[in-house]
Amino acid sequence: MNESRAARPIGNLPVLGSSFVGRQRELAEIRRQVEAARLVTLTGPGGVGKTRLAIQAAGLTRRAFPDGVWLVNLAAVDDPAQLADAIMATLGIPDQSAQPAFEQLARHLSQRCLLLVLDNCEHLLPACAELVDGLLRQASGLRVLATSRQPVELPDEHVHIVDPLPTPKPDSELPAEMLSRYESVTLLVDRATAVQPAFAVHDGNRDAVARLCAQLDGLPLAIELAATRLRSLSVEQVADRLDDRFRLLNRGSPAAMPRQRTLRALMDWSHELCSEQERQLWARLSVFPGDFDLNAAEATCAGSGLPRDVIVDRLDGLVAKSVISARPETPVARYQMLETIRQYGRELLTRGGLTRHVQRKHRDYYLRLASECCARWCGPDQNSLLATMRREHDNLMTALEWSLANDDESAALELVSALRYHWTLNYPAAGRRRLDQVLNQVRDASPLRGDALWVAAWVARIQGDTKASAMWRHECGEIADRFADEHLQAYVQLFAGSMALFTGDPFDAARSLAESLTLLREQQDMPMVLMALFLYGQALTMCGDSPAAQAACTEAIALAEERGEVWARGLATLARGFDLWKNGDPEGNAAELARQSLRFTPDANSASAVLSIELLAWIAGSRGEHDSAARLLGAAATQWQSQGVPIDSAFPLFAQSSNQCRVEALDALGQPRFSEHFDYGKAHPLEVLSGPGGIPAPPADEGAPLLTRREQEVAELIAKGCTNKAIAAELVLSPHTVGGHVERLFNKLGINTRAQVAAWLAQHQDQGPPASRTGS
Repeated sequence: MNESRAARPIGNLPVLGSSFVGRQRELAEIRRQVEAARLVTLTGPGGVGKTRLAIQAAGLTRRAFPDGVWLVNLAAVDDPAQLADAIMATLGIPDQSAQPAFEQLARHLSQRCLLLVLDNCEHLLPACAELVDGLLRQASGLRVLATSRQPVELPDEHVHIVDPLPTPKPDSELPAEMLSRYESVTLLVDRATAVQPAFAVHDGNRDAVARLCAQLDGLPLAIELAATRLRSLSVEQVADRLDDRFRLLNRGSPAAMPRQRTLRALMDWSHELCSEQERQLWARLSVFPGDFDLNAAEATCAGSGLPRDVIVDRLDGLVAKSVISARPETPVARYQMLETIRQYGRELLTRGGLTRHVQRKHRDYYLRLASECCARWCGPDQNSLLATMRREHDNLMTALEWSLANDDESAALELVSALRYHWTLNYPAAGRRRLDQVLNQVRDASPLRGDALWVAAWVARIQGDTKASAMWRHECGEIADRFADEHLQAYVQLFAGSMALFTGDPFDAARSLAESLTLLREQQDMPMVLMALFLYGQALTMCGDSPAAQAACTEAIALAEERGEVWARGLATLARGFDLWKNGDPEGNAAELARQSLRFTPDANSASAVLSIELLAWIAGSRGEHDSAARLLGAAATQWQSQGVPIDSAFPLFAQSSNQCRVEALDALGQPRFSEHFDYGKAHPLEVLSGPGGIPAPPADEGAPLLTRREQEVAELIAKGCTNKAIAAELVLSPHTVGGHVERLFNKLGINTRAQVAAWLAQHQDQGPPASRTGS
């Protein structure tokens, strides 16, 4: 008897028809949950692999259940009243009593120790909740593992959200051998070789494989359906046709349940589970290209049968049904759709004739958001404003593209101008492309175009493209004169002074900047007053007028402190230190000012961060500490590399001092020793910045946030100048996962660029015991 039981486990778990790929950590976690809780529910979107995962996990727990592991497929049960009968039939319980089926089932289970796997509960949730609650009360040896689009919602239920498989980024350009680390790619290869034995990932198709898995969101069913197409199509062809994925992925296994045979059938089933208002919201949310928050959903989707005050509940319903995924752990919860679910929603929106209306509301919301961020810039919230614009980048770009596609030129100009701080501090390269795009498409002269022109001149200047910057500034001047627009005239003078300063004419720069300051003060344009004072102070330094330079910088610092502003304050503090160093620094205060500027950098300004490191190097060189200067130059080189703009292009005025410091250190140390120190600083910026001459750590009671072990790893690699792709390769994570870690890291530390990470770590890396950095 015992030999028979050992040879053939009790229960009815099926043997999976194809290999089970990946999810080892999830299997271990589900097994632990089944041991700890009597009801565990696997939730997730359709096609994510809940059933196969439940079967695999249940099989691993067999030894704990002497009376077996039993799978009950509820997909074909339409009548909630037949739920108990279906379970009895699966367990082989003869219905020979006049008692209700539930009582017979409860009596049978009361003396047994078994695991009941209830698969596909979503369409019977009230009945499932009532039955499972009753059985668990009467059968102490019973455990239930359920799969459902949404939780059963019983008090002691443990919910395990099943996510799609990890995917590489479409543009990750990872070597073919590294793609196999992603479970979505492994699944594709496994299923593809079943229909096309010669299929393999190689350098010729690696990009298409990555694109295919990413565009299918790592959804196992979609990947399996795509794999069947590789019998007659190349992986490039399949990836290219995913814009029409519901037509393409329409050939599943005949043995599968009807709603699992095609991608459209899967989505149709999810749609049927939703209420009418949830369906409307699903369709309208499809205009979001990525994640979004509740305010955006309410502003974009309310109206026409969907009042604003019900959206929070309907959104919660879509999250519960796994149509939308939620990240409630962030300060403001974020929501997102898988691309397949989004495309289905777009079809619904198009059929309802509301596409243009909802897209316009989406654009209007993000135009308002950008304008509000710009208006609030000169205050204490700069870091959060930059984080908001970074977080909403995809939505902002979609709003811009819609404006251009629908000939709403004024809105396009207004939006691209309102994002000036986003371009200059978050994404200069992307800003340059977008500004060029808008200015090339919208050519009519107007003050709105003038605003976009001076922003474009600013971004081009940051990139070191003086020719383009001069061209945009010149046209802005023509518009300013044509419309007698004093605001534009002030900006023209400001950027004329900036251009003169950085091309080596400080006297002309000082004249232009003084004129711009007069106009900007009259207009009470405080952000640009602060910028002009910083530039004016540098020009006066180069003119040899140190007292006036110190006065300009001191004024800028006072105005910034008054408003709680840190971006210009960091630059002005740096400029004060530069002026003192340039004039011999008789009292030795320049280094402290550079360190003060560095301490401001975690809040808003990567430019002052790297320039402050440079200034510390120059000061060390002036003192004859050439080994320290070489290490600091190396640390600065890492930051310039992470910003993607060399000092020669971004700040040629300062580049002269940097180059001189380098030459003097080379002469003093010799090439081998200089390279040794420089390379050390480049590879270990944290040690250099936290060492002598760097940034002193703040008092231990400042309450700096503790990083998890994974965040610490990511931060240290960022500080070394690694890209997300390089970090992903080093830590064996997807670039998408790394991107999430970076975003959370920035929010936790209160920083906005990669260049600031080294400065923060240098200040705080020794605070708190390593054991406090737990989690991943």
